[in-house]
Amino acid sequence: MADNSNTRNFRKLLSEIIDTEKTYVKNLEVLSSRYLDPLSTVTFLTTLEITQLSESLREILKVQRSFLKRLERVIEEHSKVFSSEREDLVRNTVLAVGDVFLFSADQFKIYSSFCALYSRVQDILNSGENEPLRHFLESKNETKEHCNSLESFIIQPIQRILKYPLFLRQMAGLTLEKSEEHRHICKACDVMQCVANHINEMQKLSAEFGESFRSLSAQDLGVRDLWAERPDRQHSADNIPVIKAGYCVKEGGKMKSWKRRYFVLNEYGLFYFTSEEATEPLRFIPRNEMQHVKSSHVNKHTGGVYGMFELYTEDRTYYIDCEFSAEVQDWVRRIRSLLPRTRRKTTFRNARESIFYTSAGSMEHYKSGYCTKQGGKWKNWLSRYFVVNQDGIMYFTSEQSIEALGVIPKNSVNGVQEISPSQFDRDNVFEIHTCCRTYYLQCENHDDLCEWVSAIRRLLPHPKIQLNVGELCTYSAVHWCNIRDIVGKKAHACEIATSVFVFRSALAIISRYKQNTKEDRDGATGSTGSSGPQVADLFRSIIPADDILVTEETDDMQDRYTWSVTQSYLDDLPPRTYKFCTSSKEIRSRFVTAIQDINQRRT
Repeated sequence: MADNSNTRNFRKLLSEIIDTEKTYVKNLEVLSSRYLDPLSTVTFLTTLEITQLSESLREILKVQRSFLKRLERVIEEHSKVFSSEREDLVRNTVLAVGDVFLFSADQFKIYSSFCALYSRVQDILNSGENEPLRHFLESKNETKEHCNSLESFIIQPIQRILKYPLFLRQMAGLTLEKSEEHRHICKACDVMQCVANHINEMQKLSAEFGESFRSLSAQDLGVRDLWAERPDRQHSADNIPVIKAGYCVKEGGKMKSWKRRYFVLNEYGLFYFTSEEATEPLRFIPRNEMQHVKSSHVNKHTGGVYGMFELYTEDRTYYIDCEFSAEVQDWVRRIRSLLPRTRRKTTFRNARESIFYTSAGSMEHYKSGYCTKQGGKWKNWLSRYFVVNQDGIMYFTSEQSIEALGVIPKNSVNGVQEISPSQFDRDNVFEIHTCCRTYYLQCENHDDLCEWVSAIRRLLPHPKIQLNVGELCTYSAVHWCNIRDIVGKKAHACEIATSVFVFRSALAIISRYKQNTKEDRDGATGSTGSSGPQVADLFRSIIPADDILVTEETDDMQDRYTWSVTQSYLDDLPPRTYKFCTSSKEIRSRFVTAIQDINQRRT
């Protein structure tokens, strides 16, 4: 850096880096304290992404404060560079700045989580329908200037992390091309550019698979895969290991007629067919919809006693009469063993039998009291007594009632939030989202509304596993060798694209039909949160790190390097082995090493 003008420009650049870094950290603190932390607790938003973004920002703040301290230490130790023209001082300062960026490069990868969440959170925050949110954002920006708005603050982390390679490139341009400091700062620039490329790659990955990751994170870990929650898809029951099968007589859902059906129970749920020879089921009752099963004391079909069992689901009770009375207990025992653990000891009753023998007012609860509820059919508003407890939500005619008018099981509650008064021309209204309906309730005042929302949020699932791209160890497309053993005989690996993702806490498997296959032409698409339509998942599964056993196979062929993953245990279900192959040994080795690492980290 023999040229004095280069030295002066270097001083200006160094001052710009440190000054803008101080401003940036200050703005991050404002974004966290003024906007994201309060938004994580408000009643008018219930999305998990806001909380995740707030947590990600706190991690970024830790990294940036540490990074700023190191930069300030460098400036303090090399302060003479601002007053002296000595080349050795400039060279040492450049080397020290490069060291700060090289040291922090891996830590900057945590930005991938924030950047991946950014676009989805923007869609949530830009919703013009949420009037309470609009009032909140206006109240936080008293000056009404764009520079103090949430939009201005929330974009800054993405802008800043992409600015670092530009700073370093400018600094490299001020050094002599063949000098030690030039090589060192170019190395730092390359490393920071790799960080930026990694963040861009994670953003694209989140756009393509983000909805699948969110679904897997929210999934009941007692449900092994997507088949258990997709009864609309045809599923071949005859090539999955059968737990029990046989003929029974079932009561119809609408006509209440009794018909003989062939039942097949496997780990996905209960299928029934017109006959043993039939290839397509009439109906599929997924495992995760089963609430309770018991033998009946009175046989509705024959009018006698025993010989029948009742299977309770979220929206219906199935009455099934066995051909032999001795079979009833075996069916009950085997279905009960299939129920997820969290539901085997449930005390929550089916809505058709919601008589509790104690008055609503004397039940244990998180919160209870009167609210005005909008009717499901007639949309009139009536006062009802509500009880929220560990099993879910019940509502009664009055505090003295012993029979519930309605029951919302805990596992059916998907979200709760305050809504705008303009929607119904009523104040203090909140909505409860369930799998099949949205309930609207009005409270006496806003404080009461906040208490109800807080109580109901205690029912929302808190996933044990968060599939966050910031914690992604490795991923790749693979060939799934034994897909027909798990998905069914109609699945052909050549028509299906499978990707495997190894996170720090779990392994995820996602399969989709390839473009231009019959399933895609028929319109099997769905939204993944990105701007365009995405191919829907055919299969997805999550395996917690504690349950993974990985094995390298020995039957390698040219361009086919096989390895397998075994899910050792899941809620009394038999072990399952997934067999994959990759196009290179390096990819296989990367997967095996990553899985072994997360196993060691857990132990």
